[in-house]
Amino acid sequence: MKQGGSLDALTGLRFLAALHVVMFHFGTGCLSWAPEWLFYLVGSGYASVGLFFLLSGFVLAYNYVDADGRMQTQPRVFWSARLARVYPVFLLTFLLSAPSTIQGSLAANSLPMATAKLGTAGLTTLALLQSWVPKLALYWNPPGWSVSVEAFFYFLFPAVARRLVGLQGARLKGALVAVWVAGLVPPLLYLALRPDGPGTLDVTSGGLWLTVLKFNPLLRLPEFLLGVLLGTAFVRERAAALSQPRSGGRMTAAGAALLLAAFMLGGRIPYPLMHNALLAPASGLLVYGLARGGGVLGQALSRPWLVQLGGASYALYLLQYPVSELMHWLATRVDLASPWRFLGLLLALLVPASLAVHRWVETPWRTRVKRGLQPWVEGAASPAPARAAPGT
Repeated sequence: MKQGGSLDALTGLRFLAALHVVMFHFGTGCLSWAPEWLFYLVGSGYASVGLFFLLSGFVLAYNYVDADGRMQTQPRVFWSARLARVYPVFLLTFLLSAPSTIQGSLAANSLPMATAKLGTAGLTTLALLQSWVPKLALYWNPPGWSVSVEAFFYFLFPAVARRLVGLQGARLKGALVAVWVAGLVPPLLYLALRPDGPGTLDVTSGGLWLTVLKFNPLLRLPEFLLGVLLGTAFVRERAAALSQPRSGGRMTAAGAALLLAAFMLGGRIPYPLMHNALLAPASGLLVYGLARGGGVLGQALSRPWLVQLGGASYALYLLQYPVSELMHWLATRVDLASPWRFLGLLLALLVPASLAVHRWVETPWRTRVKRGLQPWVEGAASPAPARAAPGT
């Protein structure tokens, strides 16, 4: 990758991470025959959401922070760009999920209770606040909880960026260790105290405190901050022309190997740790190595078709449940009893749908929303030309 160019390999990585989440939700039923390592590899897809949080912080730092650690644009300009980036597809998938959400609530509650629940959940979700309320985090289009978490990160980012200036050398390295440890403390406390009671802890486990641990934005913040710090370090490295492509390849290989090993051991690693922060250093190695060039894996992830799929990964991630709901409707007319048939048709519909939504909803509406928000941002300084980066 050229100096100052786009980090295409990170865009390709976004597609693989989103696909890992989709396979976790809908592919494990196909693996009753599989060896343990393969079942765990697919069944650990929930951990790829943490990779998204770290990657988001890295990309924002790369795109908005200069080599001195100063933010290159005004907060209102930044926030309008973020809202324009995430909200159109989020709103579309909210609407697409409405029929099944309403139907499910009416089936389980009286009409007044269903109306109250739907109104509360709907307004909370539209305000991107659902991840703060444990019972509402997964109520409406479940993958949208992570967008609520990201919205909190976006809100904080200008304040975080103001504190990057003094982080140099050993202080930056110390901050990297500190935020990772901060991310590990909540799951370790959960494992020690077991506030939801004794029993096996895995992806099927429930409980109020486990829900808070998994979805509360404050408890996922360290993963994002780790990405911001790594992105800041990378911006400084590039400005000083210190980038080392060969070491980038080694870092990428090491990060990918660590992640794959952890995924394949997923069921043997305490679930709260896998879900929160444990894999952040491995994800950081992978992301930083790919930003440096990434070696053979970086070249593979930079293939144009994979970059195109990566560009549509946000739509893919949010469309997975609306498309699966369509699949359940189709199952009343087509034989989809086989898990393989269900998964194959799901992917055959989901991937083209995500590309279409990216092209005809996400991209044009980003410009329209930014234009609509212009009166709000007027008076803010014009942003400096941003480096092209994935997810912007």
